Amino acid sequence: MRISRIYNNNVALATTFSGEQTVVIGRGLAFGKRKGDMIDPSRVEQTFVPEKGESEERLTWSLSEIPSDILAIAIELESRVKESGKFSISHSFVIPLADHLNFAMIRAREGVTVEYPLALEVSQLYPREVEFGQNALALVGEKTGVTLPAGEAIPLALHLVNSQFAVTDMSQTYRMTEIFTQIFDLISSVYGGSIDQSSMSAARFVAHLRYLFVRTEKGGSGPFQDAGSATLLEAVKTSYPRAFRCAQKVYLLLEMQLNQELTQDELTYLTIHIARLAKDFSLAE
Repeated sequence: MRISRIYNNNVALATTFSGEQTVVIGRGLAFGKRKGDMIDPSRVEQTFVPEKGESEERLTWSLSEIPSDILAIAIELESRVKESGKFSISHSFVIPLADHLNFAMIRAREGVTVEYPLALEVSQLYPREVEFGQNALALVGEKTGVTLPAGEAIPLALHLVNSQFAVTDMSQTYRMTEIFTQIFDLISSVYGGSIDQSSMSAARFVAHLRYLFVRTEKGGSGPFQDAGSATLLEAVKTSYPRAFRCAQKVYLLLEMQLNQELTQDELTYLTIHIARLAKDFSLAE
């Protein structure tokens, strides 16, 4: 690998023999080097591939601001996520995660605390991602000796949610979480019973809603529906009348919040998911 750009003594952008650009990290690997010099492989401790389409200016700014030890922690966390096989994430996960960890470390040193909204809702809707956030805090403590506030697990979890759907704006994820919370509140109100949002059936429902949210954000959901959809919807309506009535309310809520017309297929899927929730939590049909 040859150096394309040096960010500091420990971090550089390199070009492989196949022409791929990769960020390399290692203590002193760029010390005394210049653009075009070869990198000593024995000094490379970690690497990651920048997100395609990410501007070099943005990458340069990020990597020049983030300490190499924090960047290394973010890369290790990404490796753990990928090795777990539980999540499918984009390359954009590393830089936002490292950037957040860096500022969290700065806040901790300055004694500044931050309250994150929807902490309870995030814990209920994304239990696996919150577990990742907690493990990330443990790794930071192990590597740096700094104990970050437990509440930092929430935004770290949302960074993982973002990356699974290639979303860069954290506000979109907060909005998505708020809508999901409204939906579960609506279902509980219709059935007059509570739902464990960390259950498997709730997790499946949330996964469906997340993909719906992303599709509509990208303009991928329209009025088209498959042949036979009306027949299936009628069958579901007959089998699960209360779930169907509840699904209609959820359907209208989603159309209003997403500002987009949904398909009748979506009403069918909502009914099926709600009926499953009602059955799992013994809510009367």
